Amino acid sequence: MANRSLLKSQIREAWRQSIANDYAAQRINSERSLQASLWSNLNTLLAPKTRRMFIEPCMSTPGLDRQLRYPDLVICNSRKVIGIIELKYQPRAQPRWRKDIDTFHFLATHRNVISISNSRFLGIAVDARTYPLARDVLFVWAGVHAPCELKLSEHVDSTLAPYFMSLHAETQHSGAPTLR
Repeated sequence: MANRSLLKSQIREAWRQSIANDYAAQRINSERSLQASLWSNLNTLLAPKTRRMFIEPCMSTPGLDRQLRYPDLVICNSRKVIGIIELKYQPRAQPRWRKDIDTFHFLATHRNVISISNSRFLGIAVDARTYPLARDVLFVWAGVHAPCELKLSEHVDSTLAPYFMSLHAETQHSGAPTLR
């Protein structure tokens, strides 16, 4: 089983660049702009020919009890989903995180029946594929928020813990955010 160390380091570096460059230059003012910044930085760092990213793809369970989830970013290799990222932008407040962790638990629990697709409704289907979730998919929570002692790893169960990573940018009154 891969430990996704390369992907982890690429996500950490993209996060660092987003905060150090875009947040510091006041180009991030919402969760959507944080999403755009992180996507752009990740797109530069990932191998574009072997990686594919989706912004807010629909992930659902099949059948009558169908449930939908829309994670902020999803990273795929040439065959499977290898990373799922949830973002929070609350620079003046303690972050709300429970829904995101619940989404991760839902996806981890149903990983055998969830997939995403890049098929088009109209136009030329250049590279239409379906991507199931890898067994060792990396779940990443990243947030810009006020200083707090939040340790999200304490809120994930043992089945999710080996595949979980959290990134924090704690805002300061007169200074750059502290990354942890």
